[in-house]
Amino acid sequence: MIDINNVAPAGVFDFQREHIQPACNCSSPDAFKEPFLLKQKTAEAYRDFLRYELQPSLIDVSSPKFIGHMTGPVPPFINELQQWAGQLNQNLVKFETAGAGTFLERQVLGSFHRLFYNESPVFYERYIQDPGVSLGNITSGGTLSNLTALSYALSKQLSLKGARFREDGLEKSLQDAGYNHVVVIGSSHCHYSFQKVMRLLGLGTNAFISIDTQQLEGNEGRQLLEAAIRHQASQGALVLALVGVAGTTEAGLIDPLVMMGEVAMAHQLHFHVDAAFGGAFAFSERLSDRLAGIDHADSITLCGHKQLYLPMGTSLCLFKSPGFARYAESNSYYQARKGSVDLGKYTIEGSRPFSALIFHGALQVIGKEGYAEILESNFDRAMLFRDMLMAAGDFQLYRDPHLNIVLYRYVPAHLQEKAQKGTLSDTERAGLNELNVYLQQEQFRRKNSFVSYTELPDPSGQRHVWLRTVFMNPATTVQHLQEILEEQRDIIRLHNK
Repeated sequence: MIDINNVAPAGVFDFQREHIQPACNCSSPDAFKEPFLLKQKTAEAYRDFLRYELQPSLIDVSSPKFIGHMTGPVPPFINELQQWAGQLNQNLVKFETAGAGTFLERQVLGSFHRLFYNESPVFYERYIQDPGVSLGNITSGGTLSNLTALSYALSKQLSLKGARFREDGLEKSLQDAGYNHVVVIGSSHCHYSFQKVMRLLGLGTNAFISIDTQQLEGNEGRQLLEAAIRHQASQGALVLALVGVAGTTEAGLIDPLVMMGEVAMAHQLHFHVDAAFGGAFAFSERLSDRLAGIDHADSITLCGHKQLYLPMGTSLCLFKSPGFARYAESNSYYQARKGSVDLGKYTIEGSRPFSALIFHGALQVIGKEGYAEILESNFDRAMLFRDMLMAAGDFQLYRDPHLNIVLYRYVPAHLQEKAQKGTLSDTERAGLNELNVYLQQEQFRRKNSFVSYTELPDPSGQRHVWLRTVFMNPATTVQHLQEILEEQRDIIRLHNK
């Protein structure tokens, strides 16, 4: 097992943190009420504002004791790449404003495609730089990647049915294709961004059919899923896609992707896997089997600003089929021309930053082995914290983690047996929820350490509050974890006085 106190590839996370006391209270909204437009500072004075006033009031996401978020420390060389991308100011919408950046982005997409789908060398030799196809899109976030996947799938499905979706729109295209509405089926694990996607596509949030994940994981899961598909089809619905999750953002859980992929294939549905958080585990030979079935996906979402330690706003949507994007191709006469190498003809976004450079640098400098080392150490750290919680008498573990998110809650001695058996009364559950919310908020207020919290339902539908920890910082040690738990115990002791 990897020593969790020495886990990052040499030099990757080498940087000094500077702790500065704030010169003003920038944590208050009152400091930002003035709607100024006129010049007020020199550039040097503004740098001082950033360093001495604003920065101390921001969240130190690189702190090894702030383990309640998915935003990890960004290695210094990545910051240098980001500065390069800003200075070069390439616009990846077209070759005339991106040049070689166009080819570099295609190479990055091909590299990630190979990570998940591992096609033959001949496949990548043929398609990576083929301007007539696309192996994916680089986007600004997981929500946009999920939107890309489902909107392109809608274009493809209706086009294959002979409808003129591009010209006639959704309503007439459905009539022409013989349907009266569209639904998407997914597990109850699906991220809330799919509610946005359904709204943006004009389908409505009620058109997302959520299947309880615990039932999907059971022996009858396949029959349940197929029955839902047949029922929707019998109601005149175009069942557009089946969506699975590889690493929920709440608890790091993984849907039964093998089964879901087989069902999607049998019913000729688009299978999309939202692997925004967990997809990075494909870099690890030891842990990649936890993503079994993800290669069945027709499209995959992966966020670089989560487990790949890239800055916010770096995401991918990968397409298994090179020709998938052609169903949503958009052209004009001054850019994104038909037959051009311009990437903008295959993307929802028009003008786009040179984020491909950030991905490219990470793959070149950290690489598969480096990411595997970091991810495996994070997983080991999560398992260690799980063991610490199970050995403690005052904390209850939610469930055995699938990846590197651990959920737990503080439980007073007199409620421990009931909490374990799931026999809490409504009053006891409400009181326990209130106590854990207070614990989380007080710990955040102290600013020494941080865990977040979420609410998850039990089988009866009653919601329970769980403290949420995400292990993404290679600098977090056993001592840090012990100090976090001890601070939580101290908060409870003071609360009970």
